[in-house]
Amino acid sequence: MNSPRGFYPVIVIPDSIRYFCINNPIPVLNSSPNSVAGFSFEPQLTPKKQHIYSNFYLYWIIVMWVVSVVIVMLVNQLFGMSIVAFWLSLICASVSAVTACFYLRFIDFKWCKHYQPKLTQTQQQRSKSESNSLHRLKCQTQEIQQYNNLLEERSKKLLFLLSKIVQHPSNQGNTGVQQGVSEKQFFIYLCRYFSGVYDFCMGVEFPIPNTSFCYTADFILIHQATGLAIDIEIDEPYDGKTGKPHHCMDQNKDQQRNRFFLERNWVVIRFSEYQVVKCPEGCCKAIAQVIFQITGDYRGLIKLQNVKELVPQKQWKVKEAVYMAKTKFRQSYLKNNFLL
Repeated sequence: MNSPRGFYPVIVIPDSIRYFCINNPIPVLNSSPNSVAGFSFEPQLTPKKQHIYSNFYLYWIIVMWVVSVVIVMLVNQLFGMSIVAFWLSLICASVSAVTACFYLRFIDFKWCKHYQPKLTQTQQQRSKSESNSLHRLKCQTQEIQQYNNLLEERSKKLLFLLSKIVQHPSNQGNTGVQQGVSEKQFFIYLCRYFSGVYDFCMGVEFPIPNTSFCYTADFILIHQATGLAIDIEIDEPYDGKTGKPHHCMDQNKDQQRNRFFLERNWVVIRFSEYQVVKCPEGCCKAIAQVIFQITGDYRGLIKLQNVKELVPQKQWKVKEAVYMAKTKFRQSYLKNNFLL
């Protein structure tokens, strides 16, 4: 669960939580390959009936009959047909029209007899398919319920463990603590994606034993169902006022601070300031992924499922931080987002 060494985000997990996850793996929910969002019905099309006898054909038969009558009358007017020939022509045209209508009705009747068995067969297949789909949905619902029960039992075990070993801070947020230029804005994103299921605040102090000093967490986030406690930090390459290198990989300050939180069974997640400013939602997704990997709670990931993965950023050393300060690297991404 740790991130690649030398890159942000830096994710460190206490051994107590790591061993718990090894001994209590998250249950796996098998999903059906033919289901979408939990269930689906296989589409079944009704066979298309071919209507032979329709108003369109009847219309043209009448038109042709009228045309035939008009032609007979014109021939009679121009060439003087006998009365017998005239009436025979009319009778032939009428008989042809009636014969055509009966022929179309006969063909349509044959098509109906051919169509009805197919329709019955299709309806039976659809009924069987829907029955199978409902059965799969019922089984899937039972699997989901079983999965949730197993996950709930696991959460209770993790809560029982962490309630004994996690050491909580001395206060619940110190408003007098100086905050970085990017922290207030990122706090808005934390509220947006983690409200309701998690307890979180910023500027929390942890007393350092045998000293008068405290470590101040940028943010803390506690998963209510399991008691999982996370320290979230935002690292800047240098101090905005003095230009002094800060959070450098070849210094031991951050490693010492991480050990402090690990010994108190806190997960530590460090982001670079650049990541938090440019990709705040990606940072939130990285947090949700850590929570899911430890607790199995996927609610945070569902909210962030359409967010792109956070791009790792290389950690800096002292020389690199000095160069960043000289070139005013922070201003390149802060000027359009925050005021220094």
